[in-house]
Amino acid sequence: MKVKVINDKLEDYGNIFKVRRMNFNEIIIDYPVRSEIKKFSFKDVECISENDIDEFLIKNNNFLKIKLKRGISVVFYNALYDSLKFEIREEIESLNVLIDKYRINKRGIWEKEILLTINNKFPLEVRASGQNFKKNEYNVITNRVEEDKFSEICYAEIKNIKSEIEMKEHALSSFMTAIEQCKGTNKIEQELLI
Repeated sequence: MKVKVINDKLEDYGNIFKVRRMNFNEIIIDYPVRSEIKKFSFKDVECISENDIDEFLIKNNNFLKIKLKRGISVVFYNALYDSLKFEIREEIESLNVLIDKYRINKRGIWEKEILLTINNKFPLEVRASGQNFKKNEYNVITNRVEEDKFSEICYAEIKNIKSEIEMKEHALSSFMTAIEQCKGTNKIEQELLI
């Protein structure tokens, strides 16, 4: 895939770049002149398709919210799309990824567990697997989640996230305390070195 910069306020306006990778909110390109990467927002570029999967990603960039580790082809998004569309029996307009877990075994078989909502009304649980570095033969099982079970899962995740935030806040507090305690000691050490 390539992108053309369409935001006339950017210095690269009108330039076309090869896409290195992309996620749901930005596109990363290789900047040819200085051998560096550069990031663009989707609103600042026009995507130029070079094949069918590019076309799919341009139309369904919300699927990029689902992370693919090394070894999982982007073709997986298409298989997932087909499975989800079959389950809800309508067009997918919005996708809210709540849980996205990944694991791989020693034989190169990966598994994903995904909890998501589609079109703000269908809570779904997806279990998918495939062989590392293969572009086909995905096993995708999609099930609707009952409202009670969905709420239970969401509240459990909220509790876990709050706990993680508390731990991080404690770590931040420790760093801030350490900085405050050490403010005067650096000056004393510097004076002793002189």
